[in-house]
Amino acid sequence: MEDVDACDLSGIRYAVNATLHDNEASFAFDEKCKERGVTVIHAVNFGKAAFLAVEKPKGYPFSEVVKKGSDDFRCSLGKYISQYGMFWQMPVPWVDEAIRHYSEASFPQLGIGAYIAAGYCANILANLTEGKEVRYFPKFYLSPLLEEI
Repeated sequence: MEDVDACDLSGIRYAVNATLHDNEASFAFDEKCKERGVTVIHAVNFGKAAFLAVEKPKGYPFSEVVKKGSDDFRCSLGKYISQYGMFWQMPVPWVDEAIRHYSEASFPQLGIGAYIAAGYCANILANLTEGKEVRYFPKFYLSPLLEEI
């Protein structure tokens, strides 16, 4: 956590948290950004897809996806995506299948998810700097390699 405390965020308006979200340091970084009024983009390689969430400094915290002492981060994120889809009557069957298949192992880290996330991240950053509208968490971006809805 010392590294997070040492972060100098002066003059920074936007940050990208592309960590594995598997330890406290990842979310400590988010807290540091909140304190400094920095918007954080969470870019997650979700196997064969990319998940991105934009967290406002005073908005709903992305850390709410992970319930303490529960599943690993990707399973918690998968459940969040699934519940969101069901609520809005837009089910995401491949996410449900991934949760069932990987709940006892970890989600695969496919390079394609990282490339998709990087592309979306660049687009979101451009939109933020140009003052264009973006989806703020609890809304999110989800882009699979193949749409299977």
